[in-house]
Amino acid sequence: MENHQNLAAYRSSLYGLLSSVYLQIPDTGILGLPWNAAAKLLEFPQVGTTRFREGSEEALKEIENGLKLVHPYLSKKVHAFEKDLLNLSKDWTHLFRGVDKRGPLPPYESLYRTGKLQEKPAQDIHRLFSKMGVHVPEEWHQPLDYIGVELDFMRLLCEKEREGWEKHGGDSILEVVKIEESFLENHVGLWIFSFCEKMMEQAREDFYQGIARLTKGLVEYDRTHIRNIISNYKAQRVNVIKD
Repeated sequence: MENHQNLAAYRSSLYGLLSSVYLQIPDTGILGLPWNAAAKLLEFPQVGTTRFREGSEEALKEIENGLKLVHPYLSKKVHAFEKDLLNLSKDWTHLFRGVDKRGPLPPYESLYRTGKLQEKPAQDIHRLFSKMGVHVPEEWHQPLDYIGVELDFMRLLCEKEREGWEKHGGDSILEVVKIEESFLENHVGLWIFSFCEKMMEQAREDFYQGIARLTKGLVEYDRTHIRNIISNYKAQRVNVIKD
């Protein structure tokens, strides 16, 4: 229980960090965020079948490589931030705002899945958020299928999962985990890897190369982790029925 609780907390933290990177023009606050959540995840390889272990190892390697690329930007002295921030701001605009015809399509799920903005994926997320009572801050000024919003929703779900583990709520945990699985399989996992590949091709700064790898690694890790949790719950229920 404690391991699951800690892991949910680290996942939630990293989703929140990555969401902030996509939503905000880089500043000293972004570079000063506590990126140790990524390092902590490296301490949690998956157990279970060979398929689960292999998926976990590949994802954790991506997280480790991403952290290595991001870390140099976090360890510089304050006076060195100014030049970095200028370059990072240019790269942020190039990668995420769609102002450069030679750059990647901006990271909206609808755009990557349908070729148009505000299409069915965004509408589906709007219905999901309304059903769950989720409210997005107005100052974000982004459609609900923007990468930063989707990752922040995963942050929220992981936090709810953490609370479930803390309270030893088996059914409530399974309910949240199933929402995590559905959101990853029906939204995040259908397009975010494609965007991250384009981001790695086009990023001029190692920082965003690292962010792309961290994003890919976390999403792939979570897909494996969540399948593992659900598989274990099913096995436990079968054992209870047999007993």
